[in-house]
Amino acid sequence: MQIKNFSTTLNESAMREASACLASTSLGFGPQVSSFEEQFSFFSRKTCNIGTNSASSAAFMLFDYLYKKYGECEVYTPSLGFVSSYWAAKKAGHSLIFVDIDENFLFDVRDYIKKRATTQKRKVLMPILYGGVSDIPSMEQIRGDEIVAVDSAHCITPVIRSDYIFFSFHPVKPLCMANGGMLSTDDEEASEYFKKYRNFGRTPRQFNSYDIETDGFNFYMNNLNAAIGLGQIKDAQRNILKRKRNFEAIANSVRSPDDIVFVEHDQLSSYYLATLKIPTIAKVDSNQFRKVLQNKGVETSYHYPALHLTSRYAREPESKNPRLPVTEKYYNRFLNIPIHQDLTSDEISYIISMVPKSASGYDSYNYGNL
Repeated sequence: MQIKNFSTTLNESAMREASACLASTSLGFGPQVSSFEEQFSFFSRKTCNIGTNSASSAAFMLFDYLYKKYGECEVYTPSLGFVSSYWAAKKAGHSLIFVDIDENFLFDVRDYIKKRATTQKRKVLMPILYGGVSDIPSMEQIRGDEIVAVDSAHCITPVIRSDYIFFSFHPVKPLCMANGGMLSTDDEEASEYFKKYRNFGRTPRQFNSYDIETDGFNFYMNNLNAAIGLGQIKDAQRNILKRKRNFEAIANSVRSPDDIVFVEHDQLSSYYLATLKIPTIAKVDSNQFRKVLQNKGVETSYHYPALHLTSRYAREPESKNPRLPVTEKYYNRFLNIPIHQDLTSDEISYIISMVPKSASGYDSYNYGNL
């Protein structure tokens, strides 16, 4: 029997909300979407929250808007990230510049300052709240005219300063839904653009007609998915606390003089991932160790490959000599182990017994038959 890396937890409130929505037969865009957007403002800390069918579509809308407003921007973002937000920026016509990560897998402000171009193009910073952390404190050093567009796909409890921030809802994300996303901002002008864009650029007219005022796609969140989200919001904080306790129990049990550590979380993290960094002096890489754990009944995940090293994006100009030493140091030496809210105490104890407490502990496993 496998201990799953993630778990889908649907509460009774979500079941009731979904059933009521189904009974109403209002399954497209409707009132539940507006209610979910309003309630989610507690998490986003933004006045304008625009529900979408994915975080990818939220990013696509955002970068289209930034291009129309400012023209081609220079977008600075880590290579250790999900491909859709990268592609959204590139597809919209922006140039991409990869920034290295720090030892906690977060946007390295010092590297950005070194790489910041002297062109007149607007600078857009797209940090990633990796693993569910709520903030990147070093970002406060930046007080210029940069636009900060945060990828918060791992975190529903952010406190980071931002102009725009987008979220991802998924069966195993911190807010469990079938799918969906949210684009949040305090910019009312941008918000009006996003609301039209997510619905083909349409504006209602009398007698059930409409006009097309902007570009757009079918990017809106549907009523049924919003209904699930409304029910799940009530348990979101409780599940975060469960994952936090599980993370701390495992992380505190495997600390060692060899500095075998997990990527750290801050106080308001959503604790989506528990990312273990295999010490560089160990001879094993993350793929080998993941196979060992799989064979012993513990499912793990790799999550992100470094984009500049993937077959598709290695051909792009920004992937040529990007100077990302920390990213390349860790891209094949990290893995995510289970901390989900449905773990039992016995499962947590078993996971602890599987994680070595020294570099030699990693090398002691038998990798020959994998």
